[in-house]
Amino acid sequence: MKYKIPHLIYAGLLLISIAITALTFIIEDLSWSTVVASVGAGGIASVVVAWLLDYRKTKIQAIENKARHEELMRQFIRIYRRLMSRVASECYGLCDKDEKHSFQFWIQLLSSKVDFLPKEGQHSIENRCTCILSSVESLKRQIEIFQSQSATLIYQDFPDLEQSLQFFELLQFHCWGTIKQLEIGNYKVFIDTTYILYLDFINEFPQYKDDLPDEYSINEAVQLLNAHGSHPKNKNEPSKR
Repeated sequence: MKYKIPHLIYAGLLLISIAITALTFIIEDLSWSTVVASVGAGGIASVVVAWLLDYRKTKIQAIENKARHEELMRQFIRIYRRLMSRVASECYGLCDKDEKHSFQFWIQLLSSKVDFLPKEGQHSIENRCTCILSSVESLKRQIEIFQSQSATLIYQDFPDLEQSLQFFELLQFHCWGTIKQLEIGNYKVFIDTTYILYLDFINEFPQYKDDLPDEYSINEAVQLLNAHGSHPKNKNEPSKR
């Protein structure tokens, strides 16, 4: 709930204080004139100070709220970056590790190889999809965190909160459907719907598109995952075709 500075109230109080001060010009008694001048001047000073303090407090609160909102959204960005890196790293053996491609390319590459990859073992399509699953589950949990904070976000004036809640509710449903596709062994649909999770977020929040890489390599993806401790060492060491 956005707090608005009561400018009209402050302006009214300031005018009243000025009017009281102006009475000194028509009061002939020096003693009363001094008293009225003191009251008027004190009122003017009090109103001006209160007005400035309220303005400063509101600006500081707005800055703090914006920082909280950005950090909340950064959590989603981090998850999507891990998801993008995870998908590329699971394309090891499908192209050169130093080739840079877009997330769409990596998704389509893995999807096109579903029927040609082993059905069992470390390099199987099931194992590759299971590794990607961790990022989808992280996204689902982050959405639940966002939803649980909705009451607090109202008072922090989160932009378009109702619209964002509706979007994340739909995205959560898509996450659930994506996870179910893997559970029933529909690997191609699982991979394709994972890309839809990315597209949905970017279409809803285009201002964060620049925070996600346009192109990156398998080697860069593996390094990022290892740096965050979310990728077992040498598990998916990419190899050239």
